Amino acid sequence: MAEELEFDNQRPDEKIILLRRRHPWVLSKTGLLIFIIAIIIVISFFIWGASLISVTFLIMGGVLALYLFSTRWFVYANDIYILTNQRIINIDQSGFFARRVSEAELDNIQNVTYEIKGPIKSFLNFGEIQIQTAGNSPGLLLKNVENPHFVQERIVAIQKQQKNRAQSLGQPNVLR
Repeated sequence: MAEELEFDNQRPDEKIILLRRRHPWVLSKTGLLIFIIAIIIVISFFIWGASLISVTFLIMGGVLALYLFSTRWFVYANDIYILTNQRIINIDQSGFFARRVSEAELDNIQNVTYEIKGPIKSFLNFGEIQIQTAGNSPGLLLKNVENPHFVQERIVAIQKQQKNRAQSLGQPNVLR
């Protein structure tokens, strides 16, 4: 399935190994806010009935809920981590008009660490992956990754495959 997908600036010989989004739990705050807005609307109808005040609450609450949902859903749907056979790409979408794209070549990765902090993240199995690279670059931080242990293992396995392939072809070891 992942091999059939494509993305902007994909290299001709590059194949997608793994494509992930942030864990759906990141949408929970927005869901809670929308739930609170709905409760306020219902309470306004109990207090004022079908009056101008309660209808105003309904319209304003509906517009606010729609805005909150569409903004968070857009960010969630466009915040993506891509592992290919050559690199890791982090597309960090933080708003409608705010996107940051970072990448690390697999042969420059020196260390991959994952961390799960807190009871909710432990129970739902999501956390952060810190990828340290060679050179002066700060590396990559992948936030709210679902099943970070699995993702870490995949990154390391792809690196080993690359290293073994390079050695079997008699190429110098480019991985560190």
